[in-house]
Amino acid sequence: MCGRISQYRLPMHYAQRLHLKNPFVLVDAADRRPGYNLSPGTHPLAIYPDETIRAVHWGYCPPWAIQKKLPQTINARVETAATSAYFKALWRKARILVPADGWFEWRVEAGPAGAKPFKQPYFIRRTDGEPMFLAALTSIQTEDDALVPGAGLVIVTAAADEGLVDVHDRRPLVLPPAAARRWLDPALGAEELAALGSKEVVAASQFSWHRVSSDVNRVINDDPRLIEPLEPEQAAQPGQASLEFPLDVPLQSPRS
Repeated sequence: MCGRISQYRLPMHYAQRLHLKNPFVLVDAADRRPGYNLSPGTHPLAIYPDETIRAVHWGYCPPWAIQKKLPQTINARVETAATSAYFKALWRKARILVPADGWFEWRVEAGPAGAKPFKQPYFIRRTDGEPMFLAALTSIQTEDDALVPGAGLVIVTAAADEGLVDVHDRRPLVLPPAAARRWLDPALGAEELAALGSKEVVAASQFSWHRVSSDVNRVINDDPRLIEPLEPEQAAQPGQASLEFPLDVPLQSPRS
């Protein structure tokens, strides 16, 4: 899953790394501060096909689902989004990007001898330090859309691969800049879109991860120390997490 992200750079930094031609930031810089621990319910930056950058509510529930008292969702599985009642309309015509500098996952790990297992948070980032572009869907295209109950965005996820599966079995669908720009193209055909979501993602070998403080568990905490390694010399590199931790323990979010 993807239930917590960091997004601490300036909007134009993401626009430049994505090689946008005419980006336009529809966010008041005076009201914006770096986000090191953004959770569902907050308003992360999102990049739209028209190259505008907006702050969008993270979380979505279509009107028909609200009437049936179904839950809000924060993620959409790439394997089923195209046919899901929740997401199929958004998949066809409402694709956006959420830029990020990393995301968090929680792993249940064994404590000292005799102690109970505990949920250890990890911060996952690109090894080269570049920002990520997370595939996302949104029901918000206009200002009026944002007023509709349940309106917002979801981040698309895929099955983890290689070393990342040791941290969690799902991960955000992270696209390199060229593929990310194509994701935004509303004219992209269904077959090409499916291939984009399965073959052109950033590989697990391009990520690294490390343990971070459990202070990240509280969404009111939001500062740079939350992404700093607890043990800098032991920060895990791609494929190495399985050497340190058993793989037979479940992976959970801090609120599960």
